[in-house]
Amino acid sequence: MNDFVRHLDNTVPEQLSALRLPGCALALIENSEISTIRCYGYADIATKTAVREDTMFQVASISKSVAAWGIMKLVEQGRLDLDAPIDTYLTRWHLPPSDYDARAVTPRLLLMHFGGTSLSGCGGTPYDETWYTAEDILYGRTPSLDEQQLAYCVKWGMDPESYGKPVHLLQAPGTGFEYSGGGFTILELIIEEITGKSFTEFMSEAILGPLGMPESSFEVRDSQLPRVATPYSDTLEAIPLYRTNGKAAGGMYSNIIELARFACAEMEGPNGEAPGRGVLAADSVAEMQRPDRYAETEMGLDFYTGLGHYVVDIAGVRAVQHTGGNPGWRSVYTVIPAQKTGFVCLINSAGGNDLWMDLIQQWSAVVVGV
Repeated sequence: MNDFVRHLDNTVPEQLSALRLPGCALALIENSEISTIRCYGYADIATKTAVREDTMFQVASISKSVAAWGIMKLVEQGRLDLDAPIDTYLTRWHLPPSDYDARAVTPRLLLMHFGGTSLSGCGGTPYDETWYTAEDILYGRTPSLDEQQLAYCVKWGMDPESYGKPVHLLQAPGTGFEYSGGGFTILELIIEEITGKSFTEFMSEAILGPLGMPESSFEVRDSQLPRVATPYSDTLEAIPLYRTNGKAAGGMYSNIIELARFACAEMEGPNGEAPGRGVLAADSVAEMQRPDRYAETEMGLDFYTGLGHYVVDIAGVRAVQHTGGNPGWRSVYTVIPAQKTGFVCLINSAGGNDLWMDLIQQWSAVVVGV
């Protein structure tokens, strides 16, 4: 792995320049421990502020994997049944009437994007504007996308017409994969309804704090804003720092050390500690990582849905992962539990896919041999 780290040091700065990316932070995991942290480029180009280990990034849809831990915590406490109708837990909002059976929508199906619900992403608002609640998103009370968000939405094949409209059923629950930030916003509301706490408060107390992630949060604090990287478009233009309205769907902030710490907790520890590291039971982690249904094929690989996680076999070796993307951000984490290895990457640009995809393929070649 030392050779690979030297390779990163020699090539990543050149790739940032060639791909017109501002900066990135990388973590490598060996024996379920963080073995290497590398930071390259700029958190802010105008001020020449370098990316550092404590630089905060939006992790975007990796939030869904973390939110799944929150749901499983409630399952372990006997407060939530993964296979009960979601209306068992909801009072502040309900799915609108449709041709499909809303009673068939369960937390399990929402965690796998098989609930049939609309709204692939949840949009966001600049920090000096209103932050909308889970109910606002579900009732369709959020504003239309601005020009920057609309361009992002169109580029990545998302449906701009779904924003600012009530979340509803697009298809019969359980019949097909339909990526849905709206579904995770329902889960966010369920957590609030069951616990009587805000989603942010519950996740910090029940998951992030116990995992040793005190800086990570679904609501970045004012004191942290100076350490939040500036987000950039794929043409290297600084763009607004949006509050992602759907916190569970894509609103978490973290730094490279703490996100790598989360990835480590998804595996057995270096001294045989059970996956979940005492925050969740090993059986809960195994259930989240169980490949339940085929989702999609990307990069020539077949991905299956776990609960808030994707599962893929690389040359016969099972990897568990999630990616993330919001305007101005790209992120990925992948762990190989059988080998206790992992790869984590955070980039403050919407154009970062080419970089992390190249790097993760190189890393896979080292650890898996393909």
